Amino acid sequence: MRKLLIVFFILSLSLIALGSSLSQDFYNYRASQNATGMLNLINRIENLPNLTKSATLLTLLADACTEYGLWGAPKDKKASYFNNSIDYAKLALKMTPDNAYLNFVAGAAIGRLAQYKGIIQSLFMLGDFDSYINKSIKLDPKLYRAYIALAMRYRDTPWPFANFEKSEELFKEGLSIDPGYVYGYYELAMLYVKWGKKDLARETFQKVISMPVEEEFAAQETQCKVEAKAWLDKN
Repeated sequence: MRKLLIVFFILSLSLIALGSSLSQDFYNYRASQNATGMLNLINRIENLPNLTKSATLLTLLADACTEYGLWGAPKDKKASYFNNSIDYAKLALKMTPDNAYLNFVAGAAIGRLAQYKGIIQSLFMLGDFDSYINKSIKLDPKLYRAYIALAMRYRDTPWPFANFEKSEELFKEGLSIDPGYVYGYYELAMLYVKWGKKDLARETFQKVISMPVEEEFAAQETQCKVEAKAWLDKN
C-alpha cells in the first residue's frame, strides 16, 4: 500500500511538472502568435496518456485550440479548432465545474465560434456563452478578460441583443481590474467607432498607441497599435 502511495505521489509530481512546462510553452507561443509552435503543442497534449483524466491538461488544450483557431489555423479549419476547444473544456468541467478560468475558456471558445459562424447561427450560441462567462465572473470577479469578452458580446450581437451602454460599462469594469490591458482598450475603441462616438474612439485609440505592450499578449497588442494608428490616420 505504501509503495502504491509513493508511486502515485511521484506520478502526481511528474504530471505537475509536465503541466507547468506545457503551460510555459503555451504562454510563449500565444505571446508571439507562433502558429507552428501552438499546433505542435496541441498535438503533444492530445497524445498524452490519461489526458481525459486531467482537468488541468484539458483546460490548457482547450485554451490552445481557441488561440490556434483564432490566429493560426487556415480559414477552413478554424471552426473545427473552436469546436474541439469547446469539447475539451466541457470534459474538464465535468471534473472541475467551479473553476473560474475554465468557465471563461469554454465561453471564449463559444464566442469565437459564434464570430466565425456569423450572425444567424451565433444567436443560438448566446445562451451558452452568457452562462459560462457570467459564471466565470461570479466565481472570480477579478477575471478581467471575462468582462472584456462579455462586453464584446453586447457590442457585436445584433438588435435586440446588443447594448452599447452595457458593453461600455463592462469594458470599463474589466479595464479597472487590469488598466494595462491594451487589447481591452482597443476593443473599447472599436465599440465607440460602432457607436458613432468618434471623439471617444480617437481618444481611446491614442491611448492604445501610447501604452506599453504586455509581454504575455505581445503580438496581439502590437497589432492593436498598428490598427489603431491606421484608424487615426484616416480619421
